[in-house]
Amino acid sequence: MKNILLFVLACIFISAGCSSIESTSLIVDRTLIREPRPKEVVPYGHKLNEYAMQIGRYSLADLDDYYRNDLSREKAEAYYNNARKMLISSMVQSYGLAEKGDDTSIAFYLNEVQELKLMQPDVTLKLLSRAEKSMAPEEVKNIAGKIYDFNQKAIAGINNPEYLARMGQKWEEIRLFAER
Repeated sequence: MKNILLFVLACIFISAGCSSIESTSLIVDRTLIREPRPKEVVPYGHKLNEYAMQIGRYSLADLDDYYRNDLSREKAEAYYNNARKMLISSMVQSYGLAEKGDDTSIAFYLNEVQELKLMQPDVTLKLLSRAEKSMAPEEVKNIAGKIYDFNQKAIAGINNPEYLARMGQKWEEIRLFAER
């Protein structure tokens, strides 16, 4: 499969007379046939994909503004919760929300994470760790407990040993936050 893709890329590059990889990738993006994505997956061409792929082009404030003011317009879409997870994850992992965000933003996004099944536990742990610096210990404990309990039902239904082996320790750390 990889060899076929490389061959297709080479053919497109040569036939288009492209002088750079960037212009080739634009042609490939428009010409390769893609299988339909599940409705729950953020669609190709969505603004979120740009935020995730072009990190230096946007700021944490841009993503925060988009999340709070624009994303809610897509609430009826099947991908809405995945879009929320993707955006929060990008803000924490790539844009430094846990390090740069103010106390109000940390509380806001922890509240959002409570509603999202199987949010990346690394993201949740960073937000919880940051919240310890500004929120009452009992409040952080309660939030961690809600997140952990809410996700345990989903985790119990996962029949993927690789996921459980990789993420099990992180979920355990969230449980420990709830027991502090």
